[in-house]
Amino acid sequence: MIIRDFFQFYFQAVEPGILELYRSLIVPGSDLAADYAGLFIRDDRESLVFLVQFYALSRRISHNQPEMAILFNVTGNICFPFFVDYIWKAMGSENRARVEKMTGCCDSGGLTVMLKGDVRLRNWFRKVIGSSLTQNDLFILNEVISLQNFSSGGEYSFLKYAYPELKQRKGRVLDAGCGSGFAALLISQLSSVTAVDSCPPRLARARAMHRLVKEGDTSMLTNLLNLIQAELGDISVHCDFPSAPGLFASDIHDISFAAGSLDCLPYPAGSFDYINCLDVLEHTYNPEQVAAEFSRLLRKGGMVLVTTPTACGELEQKVHESIEGTLFPAMLHLHHFDRRALNVLFSQAGFREYRALPFDYIDRDSLLEVARRSPEPEIIAEIEESSISRDAKQIFAIYERI
Repeated sequence: MIIRDFFQFYFQAVEPGILELYRSLIVPGSDLAADYAGLFIRDDRESLVFLVQFYALSRRISHNQPEMAILFNVTGNICFPFFVDYIWKAMGSENRARVEKMTGCCDSGGLTVMLKGDVRLRNWFRKVIGSSLTQNDLFILNEVISLQNFSSGGEYSFLKYAYPELKQRKGRVLDAGCGSGFAALLISQLSSVTAVDSCPPRLARARAMHRLVKEGDTSMLTNLLNLIQAELGDISVHCDFPSAPGLFASDIHDISFAAGSLDCLPYPAGSFDYINCLDVLEHTYNPEQVAAEFSRLLRKGGMVLVTTPTACGELEQKVHESIEGTLFPAMLHLHHFDRRALNVLFSQAGFREYRALPFDYIDRDSLLEVARRSPEPEIIAEIEESSISRDAKQIFAIYERI
């Protein structure tokens, strides 16, 4: 289990004072890493109490001692060797031979040292090795990434764009890539919901949050909503976040939770009227197959609501990747879609565009200013040759099943 392996690594690497802070959150057993890993896959109130304390502590450490925090894809952080070792074991003999030829390293320890000191080597590694992740690699790494935040990051776009649309409609909803379950909970006030995610820790906390709401535990729910709002503030996302009593003022429907991959789900054709899929499509290994599966699952006239980064968002991502020298694509984004690309993707699966709304804009000069810090001058040339003036980094779109 990768979470147990991660905590075993982290608790051995972190400073003793920080280790004691993490120890203080639970009644320690014989194996602290195993105790922690178990709490992340439980779906009861006790596990949520722990998570609120855990993420509050982790946020403080991230702000005060970022090199000691639980972070993914950050070179100067103590977790960096764990991810180098993971990909070294996962990359396969062909890619390992490429790394050995490029660096002369034949083990992950030597490779870690070389990668830490050479941003150009890290950029080569990301493009040649880190971008060759398999679907299973993505699922496994997302389990560790879920340790960084309680929230899924899509709460803002759901509240601002998707929820107002869904409130006007009735029908069966699939929350595809439900994350921590925030969207599924709100949708459940409107209709029946099936919530699917590939990440066991996120799915567990989604189940636990649903149980809190069913039991009317608004005090604990308030703590969780405050945590989500604080995490969104950390990434400079601000929205009018409703309070717990106002958020769930009416009875909710039951939510059916399931673990699964969006390109192959165990539901009959035409099972749903709407599919909510926010900040997910860019992470999927095969978006064409996901769109085809959505087409199968929706009734005729049903709708899928999506948000995804655009080509401009991709370019900004490439800039930051090159500056930081990340080993994996930033935030594990594998795809980006402008409006035309999204239309092609969904039209091939039997959809037509119902609405499209670009958002989160950046201008050319701002992007160039950041790009000038990059060690890769070709990125500056790419921006200068692009048609960017002031373009959206993300898009919200609704597609109707023909």
